[in-house]
Amino acid sequence: MGEKNKEYDRFLRNGTNTDRLQFFSDAVFAIAMTLLVIDIAVPTISKSVSDAQLDGALWRALGEEWDQFLAYGISFWVIAVNWAGHHRKFRLIGSYDQRLITANLALLFFIAFVPFPTSLISEYAGAMPAIVLYATVVSVISGLQWYLWFYAHRAGFLAPEVTEGMYRYVSRNYISVPLVFLLSIPVGYLFGGVWAMFFWILNWPASILLGNWEPKRRR
Repeated sequence: MGEKNKEYDRFLRNGTNTDRLQFFSDAVFAIAMTLLVIDIAVPTISKSVSDAQLDGALWRALGEEWDQFLAYGISFWVIAVNWAGHHRKFRLIGSYDQRLITANLALLFFIAFVPFPTSLISEYAGAMPAIVLYATVVSVISGLQWYLWFYAHRAGFLAPEVTEGMYRYVSRNYISVPLVFLLSIPVGYLFGGVWAMFFWILNWPASILLGNWEPKRRR
């Protein structure tokens, strides 16, 4: 029985070609990014508005949808950055097992879920339940990205060119997202949910600082 399980793992659960895993992941990322735009509603202008007033009324209506455009921009950036990170990782991950596939599916589960909290923050801009849910989902995604990298390193799936310094550098880059997004929750409760959304922009400089920071290692 034990030998059969080992054969099953060797031929069906484990492998050295991650192409199908990458193709499937790319499709989920692409669909999630596409669904984001569906929540941006076309403004409705009253029929009583004259042709001379139409341009001004439409500009005002578009301005009133700033929260939807902001939510779309943030979520598109979040998914795009995660896709780019996922793509780069799997250029270096040459093998897989069942645990790596499960972790990747968990990541895709939350990626596909992103359009829902995006709809919440676009519909209820500044409402703390929407902010908390969005920040939590994005932080979990970053945590799962880190776990994929950590597990691939521990399991020996990374390419031999990946040095210990490169491994630590990539790992540090996953700290900034949960740090900024989880800190935005108390910022939102103190100063308002809209300020929490703008606080997320700090992730860009935070990622640069953490990526370039190398902690001193004891001999």
